[in-house]
Amino acid sequence: MRLYKNRPKMTFDDTSAPSDQEFELHPDTTGTLEYSTTVVKFSSVYHLSIHIPRNFGAESTKVYYIGLRGEFTQAHRHGVTICTYEARPNIADHKTENADHVNYQIQ
Repeated sequence: MRLYKNRPKMTFDDTSAPSDQEFELHPDTTGTLEYSTTVVKFSSVYHLSIHIPRNFGAESTKVYYIGLRGEFTQAHRHGVTICTYEARPNIADHKTENADHVNYQIQ
C-alpha cells in the first residue's frame, strides 16, 4: 500500500511517482492489524491518496474499512489578497514633504 500526501488531483498515472510512505500488507482476517505512519511526514495532511497496487492473489480487491487516527485541526487556507499594484509610479499618489524640500542645483 502506498500513501501520497497532499496531492488532490492525483490519477493512476501519477502512482509511478515516489510515495510518501509505503507498507507491505499482510493478510488480516480479524481486522486487528494497524500500520503506523511516520509522524513527521504526515503532519498537516489535507488530502490523502491511498494506492493498493496488488492484493493476495484474488482477481479483485475489496476494502471494507480504512481507519485513520490523528488530531483534527481546522483547515486554514489563506485566500487571495486583493492588492493594487502600480504599473507606473505617480508622484501625486505619494505625498511626502521631503520631495518638496530638495533644492540642490547641479552645475
